Amino acid sequence: MEQKFVKTHFVEMNLSDILEQLGEDETKSILSSFVCPLNEDVEFFIKYRAIEFSKRTTAKTHLVFWQTEETKEIEFVGYYTIASKVITVNKDALTGGESKKLKNQGYYDEVKHEFTISAPLIGQLGKNFANGNNTLISGSDLLQLAINKVRTIQKEIGGRFVYLECEDNENLLSFYKNCGFKVFGSRKLDGDETGIRGKYLIQLFAML
Repeated sequence: MEQKFVKTHFVEMNLSDILEQLGEDETKSILSSFVCPLNEDVEFFIKYRAIEFSKRTTAKTHLVFWQTEETKEIEFVGYYTIASKVITVNKDALTGGESKKLKNQGYYDEVKHEFTISAPLIGQLGKNFANGNNTLISGSDLLQLAINKVRTIQKEIGGRFVYLECEDNENLLSFYKNCGFKVFGSRKLDGDETGIRGKYLIQLFAML
């Protein structure tokens, strides 16, 4: 008997649109189903801060759903958050080619040897482990969706630089480096960043 394979794809929805369509109570019900035992901060954010941040336009959260072709099945598999930030990058962390590209996008301090640029931050990125939904999407696929969203935004407003931050964890750093990101610095934790291990975050960037 010939085996039949069900075609699936990912659907992304802006949290602001979900709030508008479903209302806050039903939206909170969806978000409450998110479970991420690997990262307490990622789970806390989507459950208790994402709606507030979306309303304030501080950061925009996008939910990712796995869906079959005829929409017979749909599962909440992960999310990512994008925010606009201004950061500094030391010239020593860049190649000559990267430095030339950044000179066209920001301000270079000749004394401090630092670039100051406006860039999108992929602030949160996490898979939903509830009911095994984490197996329906890979970490690299989720990250690629976030990068594609940044590319779409930058086509309208300009820019070729994206960055993210993560804990000083060998597996995490290896994952992001394999996805084309490069370490450029670190940042001390803010007072309200209590769900993160350690006292600082590693900062990584990619040129798009």
